[in-house]
Amino acid sequence: MLATERPPADERSRLLALLSRPAVEAARGLLGTVLVRRRRGVVERVRIVETEAYLGPEDPAAHARAGRTPRTEPLFGPPGTLYVYLVYGMHCCLNLSVDRGGFPGCVLIRAAEPLPGSRLAPLACSGPGRLCRALGIDTRLSGRHLFEAHAPLTLREGRAPEVVGVGPRVGITRAAERELRFYDSASRAVSNPRPGGVGLEARRSRR
Repeated sequence: MLATERPPADERSRLLALLSRPAVEAARGLLGTVLVRRRRGVVERVRIVETEAYLGPEDPAAHARAGRTPRTEPLFGPPGTLYVYLVYGMHCCLNLSVDRGGFPGCVLIRAAEPLPGSRLAPLACSGPGRLCRALGIDTRLSGRHLFEAHAPLTLREGRAPEVVGVGPRVGITRAAERELRFYDSASRAVSNPRPGGVGLEARRSRR
């Protein structure tokens, strides 16, 4: 049973260890963990089912490729720092900084499924823009940390998927062929399990 408070010290330590892994390992390991959003006295819990890894300055698709700017500064923060950016002036995307402080690896949270008791529709968080809209996440949260005191968005351990789907990232033009997207193949909330008809490799979860 998940509490509404911050995760206890031992759980927080395990989650920080996960977030301190390289982006590919963190993106895979975050599948099944639970985002807890506190807003206006309401708590929503959603289980992460789809992620994408971005590898830092050498990744042509990563925002960090442009260097350290006021917007990308959260990417260089300690693992677990929130990086939220706006796409096309309309949709926000939630990213978590990973790897190590000072190195801008990150994981895009692409989709999640509401847990029992949620007020959200089953597919309300299917896609990065929809997830942010459903949970009220916008750029004002960029730079906050998952485990800071009174965090508006935190992370809890959850149920890892039995089978992890692996495929190319979605909605980008550079390095689009890299298989850096991971998803719970059993979840209906995955935003786009087989883009362009590309076959994806299914692997047993190693977490």
